[in-house]
Amino acid sequence: MTSLDRPESGRILIIGHRGAEALAPENTWPAFKAGYEAGADLLELDVQITRDGQAVVIHDFTLQPRFGDPRWVRDLEWDELRGLDVGSWFGPDFAGERIPLFSDVLDWARERVALQVDLKHGLVDGDDDRLEMTALDLIEDADMSIQVVVSSWDQVALARIRTRRPEITLAVNLRQRVPNPVSYLASTGARWVTVFWPQVDRQMVAQLQGAGMIVALANLFTRDYGEALRLGVDAVTATDPRAARLALAREQDHG
Repeated sequence: MTSLDRPESGRILIIGHRGAEALAPENTWPAFKAGYEAGADLLELDVQITRDGQAVVIHDFTLQPRFGDPRWVRDLEWDELRGLDVGSWFGPDFAGERIPLFSDVLDWARERVALQVDLKHGLVDGDDDRLEMTALDLIEDADMSIQVVVSSWDQVALARIRTRRPEITLAVNLRQRVPNPVSYLASTGARWVTVFWPQVDRQMVAQLQGAGMIVALANLFTRDYGEALRLGVDAVTATDPRAARLALAREQDHG
């Protein structure tokens, strides 16, 4: 099982993005199984909460991108979502795939693979903590507290999680450049930070690592994986974990 601490020198952790979205429809069972079989160290997935309090695994805030339906996931009940076909758009072999429940993914991943759980808060009241509290309760119930990294764009939500569940490893998503990233992120209590190519440089990575943070690089999907090595990051997000691992190995051999 992958440790959530800094990897040994020279090894870059591979995070399967939405399971392995190059191999199967994102955030579905085939994507998670493909990412695991492709050797991902962690599988990333997106979690939202329905109107009736179910934690569901889906990325888009509304049904518009896949179904032409403008309704928000947060405004729908589980019974309105559970029958949706979220696989046909990817290919006929995936027709009939359904939105997974977060609790089911946790049960499957336990003693199998670590998870990066990205909480999709969206445009909600800043005091609304239902998403993170529901997710954290499910993580605890599944005995997965030491196998998950919980990430979010919402730094207020991350600070709440740190206060209530300090044992959980937190990751903050940082897309923009900031003059002093360590001070900027201090209130979150995050041990991990996801930075986004190309809004990052070696100095910024070194600052974050010097403060004890594990730095993961995103948005490098179809680019030169040598950039991850040049930046010195600890982890990289990949749509195809096996292809990413092979590409990194080639870059290291040529380096």
